Amino acid sequence: MSEPAVVRAVVDTNLLVRGILRRRPDSKAVQLYEAIRGRRFRLVTSEYVLDEVRRTLQRPDVGAIASVSEAAIARVLQGLRRTAHYVPGDFEVELVPRDPKDNPIVACALEGDAGYVVTDDRKHLLPLKIVRVAGYRPVRIVSPSLFLDLLRRATA
Repeated sequence: MSEPAVVRAVVDTNLLVRGILRRRPDSKAVQLYEAIRGRRFRLVTSEYVLDEVRRTLQRPDVGAIASVSEAAIARVLQGLRRTAHYVPGDFEVELVPRDPKDNPIVACALEGDAGYVVTDDRKHLLPLKIVRVAGYRPVRIVSPSLFLDLLRRATA
């Protein structure tokens, strides 16, 4: 009997940051972060994503909400590196025409053979719905709610 396929996903930076900060314990972002920590799916990440998490946590406006020390940021990033499937982030794509800074998120999913990008970016990423690039697995762009529902069904 073969083992079930592991769900692989890239989680958008803003969801990771909100999950790390845990401002609303019942939020989808916190549920996603707990699913990462509980290894309910395989997080795929790159240096671009981790650097964006670090820079966001260091921003003064974020510090005004929840102060996060440099040591705490380093621990979080180390934990994500240890838990995640890490890709170099060398793959370049131009698939998000309305917001090119989201291209590395999609590229990370393609490079890391992830089936999903989880985001709440309704303006640029979610409208794509699915990304198909020859030679790579199709990547579904889904909301946190849909992804958490998929995880529940996969483990039921």
